[in-house]
Amino acid sequence: MIVNLKVIVAMSGGIDSSFALWLLLKQGYDAIGCYLLMSDGHEEDMKRAQEICDRLGVSFNVVDVKDRFSNEVIKPFIRSYSKGVTPNPCIFCNPGVKFKVLFEMLEKFDADILATGHYARIVKSDLTYNIVRGKDLKKEQSYVLYRLKKEWLNRIIFPLGDWTKDEVKAKAREIFGEVFRDVPESADLCFLGEKEKFKDFIATNAQATKGPIISTKGDLLGYHDGLVFYTVGQREGLGLSNGPWYVLEIRAQDNTLVVGRKADLYKRTIICIHPHWLERPMVGATYAAQHRYKAIPKTVMLTSLDEGEFVAEAIESPFWGVAPGQSLVLYDGEIVVGGGIIASFER
Repeated sequence: MIVNLKVIVAMSGGIDSSFALWLLLKQGYDAIGCYLLMSDGHEEDMKRAQEICDRLGVSFNVVDVKDRFSNEVIKPFIRSYSKGVTPNPCIFCNPGVKFKVLFEMLEKFDADILATGHYARIVKSDLTYNIVRGKDLKKEQSYVLYRLKKEWLNRIIFPLGDWTKDEVKAKAREIFGEVFRDVPESADLCFLGEKEKFKDFIATNAQATKGPIISTKGDLLGYHDGLVFYTVGQREGLGLSNGPWYVLEIRAQDNTLVVGRKADLYKRTIICIHPHWLERPMVGATYAAQHRYKAIPKTVMLTSLDEGEFVAEAIESPFWGVAPGQSLVLYDGEIVVGGGIIASFER
């Protein structure tokens, strides 16, 4: 039983953070609920988060971070899409907004640690703390946490790291009854309204100009509706004959979509920029590498490394559907080493 430790718990209104709060209370923590208001259209989530805190006898606090979230996550996300780059906003939101604000709350309430409902673990080894994959490999979220500051890790806990999603759902039904029965799984893009679709969001916020779709040989095959509606690896929505066709490249410089066959999307060499390391990487060492959230890791060798860039070479099977703007995250076993933003790739 934990005694006299005060924890800030990030509440989303979903089943994961609610169950994480319940777990921490059972372990004896003195908990404070914190809801980060990042965008409009999530009134039901905030109401549910408050309901859970009230039911468990925990103080509930709302922090309005809409301006911060808009400037540091949404606007850069839209700009990236407009340039033909496919970013993962969670990767930048976590260090730049979410955890940064939670640490501010930590100081405000003179708390000891903070907790979120992520499916990942933090493990102390010797004198250092590591982010480690969660138990549930279908759900685990260490990939989106690789840019957290190393010095933060000794004050963060992930209560769900040793749980599977199915275990959480089953136990949460016992505790909260039908509260979450009709609540959908958290969306990858949390800033979308509860009924808003990504295509509608991007059409409203980014300029979409029709342009040519060409083959790798330069043959004109058709026309696209605007580059912002496409990602590398996409097959649906191209409207081309003699398929199947896949998006290979999004060329913002001439508003052109390059398409090809599935085999054209296999890549062995990935070049990354803006690296962030939690553990010291080594040239010539092998790592498990993940190029998308929930992608199957591939064994790579780190062939080049400097302050602003690194190159990873797939040793066995190549990567498929590598998209500029996504992150390549390296693992030493289950430990997150770090990663960077995919800039380019070679076959």
